[in-house]
Amino acid sequence: MRLGARLGAVLPERAVIALKGGLGAGKTAFARGVGEGWGAQTSLRSPTFTLIQKYTRAADAAVLYHVDLYRVAALNQLNGIGLRELIEDEPAVFLIEWPEHADTLIPPEAMQVAIRFISETKRQILFSTKSEETWKNMIAFRKVAFGI
Repeated sequence: MRLGARLGAVLPERAVIALKGGLGAGKTAFARGVGEGWGAQTSLRSPTFTLIQKYTRAADAAVLYHVDLYRVAALNQLNGIGLRELIEDEPAVFLIEWPEHADTLIPPEAMQVAIRFISETKRQILFSTKSEETWKNMIAFRKVAFGI
């Protein structure tokens, strides 16, 4: 959660974060931290059954969407909720758990966060992106999070 909070504090107005990892790896805890650092008015909850939860920030009315695609078996299941349009058009932060269930929706500028379970108290977290602009944001995050 602390690392997520540090990331949330430096996110630009528009960002897509694809959270990958097995069950229990800590994706939702990381997302909860991002929401806290970003300034969400309420604590993020897992949207497993609703697919999308919308959060706002009191300071500037910015929007953060927490998306959980665990229960999505086929991409066409998402057509009715307009997720593609939201990602393409909405100036918002998107935290997407289980992005591999709808990988064609994830834009190339997304920040990929892979969380791997090491033990009850340890996780390995790998950050990557295909975008030069997102890479610059990740460098700023690294400085805030780790001082380097």
